[in-house]
Amino acid sequence: MKPTEVANIFKMPGEKRLTYFLETVHQSKKVYGLSDEEGWALLGDDDDTDILPLFPEAGLAEAFKKAAGYEDYTVEEVTLDVLLDWLDELDEEETMIAICPNTHLEGAIVEPANLKIELLQL
Repeated sequence: MKPTEVANIFKMPGEKRLTYFLETVHQSKKVYGLSDEEGWALLGDDDDTDILPLFPEAGLAEAFKKAAGYEDYTVEEVTLDVLLDWLDELDEEETMIAICPNTHLEGAIVEPANLKIELLQL
């Protein structure tokens, strides 16, 4: 992805990034997250809720990684089928999903069960 494309996507409001995420994942059947040897990168909120950032394209995950201080993490691809199974586990653990958070850690936060419903409707 070109830097201007990344910047334009990160400037979108969270709900538009959610729509972009759903449309892109529907076509590619892949999502991207950040991981290291200890597991997946998680964000947190004021209530200490774990929030897993997911991205529809590797370039967005890479840009987030660099800008948000996750340099020690690797961008990892997850197939849609694996994600759909994984969302059940995340729901049980009460982990939320940050959809394509920008470099200011802003993005749509969704419950895993709701994301699964949205992805299955595509």
